[in-house]
Amino acid sequence: MQAIFLHGQQSVLKTAKKLGITRFLLVGLCAAAAVMPSHAMDKSNKNEPERTAAGANAPVGEAIAKPAPEVRPGLAGSFLSGRFAKQNQDLQVSARYLASTLAHDPENEALQQETMRMHLLAGNIESATVLAKKLAQNKNNDPLIASLLMLEAVKADDFARAKTTIEQAPPLGLFGLIRPVMLEWIMLAEEEKKHVVNLQAAIDKAGFFAPFIYYHAGLMHDVMGNTTAAKTAYVKASSDASVTPYRVVEAIANFHERQNQMEEAQAVYDAYAKANPQSTLIPAKLVAGVLPKPLVGDAKQGLAELFFTTASILFGESATQDTFLYLRIALELRPNLPPAQLMLANLYEQMENYKQAIATYDAIPEGSVFYRRAQVRKALNYEALGQKPKALELLEMLANRYPEDATPLITKGDMERDAKNYSAAAETYSAAISRTEPLQANDWPLLYARGISYERDGEWSKAESDFKRALTLAPEQPDVLNYLAYSWLTMNKNLTKAREYLEIASAQRPDDAHIIDSVGWAYYLGGDFKTAVEHFERAISALPDDATVNEHLGDAYWRVERTTEAKFQWQRALANKPEKDVAEALKVKLDKGLPAFAGATDKPAPAALATTPARIQVQ
Repeated sequence: MQAIFLHGQQSVLKTAKKLGITRFLLVGLCAAAAVMPSHAMDKSNKNEPERTAAGANAPVGEAIAKPAPEVRPGLAGSFLSGRFAKQNQDLQVSARYLASTLAHDPENEALQQETMRMHLLAGNIESATVLAKKLAQNKNNDPLIASLLMLEAVKADDFARAKTTIEQAPPLGLFGLIRPVMLEWIMLAEEEKKHVVNLQAAIDKAGFFAPFIYYHAGLMHDVMGNTTAAKTAYVKASSDASVTPYRVVEAIANFHERQNQMEEAQAVYDAYAKANPQSTLIPAKLVAGVLPKPLVGDAKQGLAELFFTTASILFGESATQDTFLYLRIALELRPNLPPAQLMLANLYEQMENYKQAIATYDAIPEGSVFYRRAQVRKALNYEALGQKPKALELLEMLANRYPEDATPLITKGDMERDAKNYSAAAETYSAAISRTEPLQANDWPLLYARGISYERDGEWSKAESDFKRALTLAPEQPDVLNYLAYSWLTMNKNLTKAREYLEIASAQRPDDAHIIDSVGWAYYLGGDFKTAVEHFERAISALPDDATVNEHLGDAYWRVERTTEAKFQWQRALANKPEKDVAEALKVKLDKGLPAFAGATDKPAPAALATTPARIQVQ
């Protein structure tokens, strides 16, 4: 997961302290890319591999959503119906029911506040603002009230009222961090070129968030034409190329381009590309010509940028609702803000509202650097809706339209592998590899995925070649070591090397259940059934529903004459719906038990292999 300006409120400082002062932006991208990697629909933000039959068909990170139950008001009343809709992420329905409840109890301040937030989440800005005004009369300290009243004033060009509103708001939580920046943007809008940016006091208090404020200071100076001051602030917002977010990179490069400093602009992108070689957001080589428009052209756009980057602080840290709130305000100020649209669409994905996510991705224009990423994610949303042919068609179109880009092909290969169309997946991955050559260390997942596809298609020599090449790129990559070693064990070949590889993998991930299971299988094939049982029992405690581990434990129990327990484990393995050939083998075991031990040839069906990533993780 690529993130931008750290994560929300109290957890922000804890995260910042842990990561260090330069990492006020977590990895790579600015908010634009604060969405998940192009090929992962993983709400948990964990890149931990999944294991299925041969690991070849690992589930999509974010499974196809079940439709939310229809929400109807019942005896519990509209309030409970609204809460129920909120839990099922139906924002418009929730807002409607809460509004209905409020109509019966119009002076209930807690209900007013809840309904205000829900209206904003649903995009009902006017309704939210009406409630904000009522709450303001009651001296409610919710910072969202001041933000909504400020928004109304700014849209009416009443900057004096906007300034007073924010000045009177209590500096609570994250709002307290952005409040001085907000005031500076409002005063710049009010005073235009006469304004003098004064954010030093805020920077001095910001600690880990100083780069965040320097970034906005740079934008303000840039808007006013103070190029020297703008450059100084931009430099302080981007002191470490390895963690500078894409949005900051984009702003600095844009600044240099507008000064006709093309070499400097290109150098900014090149430094980012070197630090983030898998990023899909790096533009083609810059050429002199028509100067671009400023990233932020005026104070209103600056305020939109502020709310957008604030949303990015919260993004991905179990703060989806607050992220939504800030994004809504940002897009109300600047509706056509592609990185904010990208983030909003990703939030819809997390809510499993794939149709709305698709509509939001479609709003991003082709001229934007975020367009291709949006289209790839659109394909993933089609897949989540069960429309895989449509998803594959879109990815094929993108691959043909952008012949230098491997990303659509990688995603297409993942989908084909999930569908067990291994021959097609291998072919698609091959095309992606051709576009990616020469491969770098972080490209090992491409070879790994193609190797899995070859192995499942019966092309072992090609699979083995890919696994070995992946290890030349990432010599001690535990997933590849585990897969290759386990494969050798089941083939009764390279047994010494297989055990060596498993030792290396286990040393790196001593608690990885998949690797523990593989080590157990090595002991099993060596005839040390007691030790094998110990390993399989460790693995089963972490993966109780894994068909392969249950089968292995059953086999080991049988060998140590714990036959009743063996049959129980085989039955559990069968209950977890393994592939057809594995299921048939399990039925035979349940009926007849195991034959006499035959050493390394005593192997499970080839469908029971090792770990593989659910999706290739690229930026």
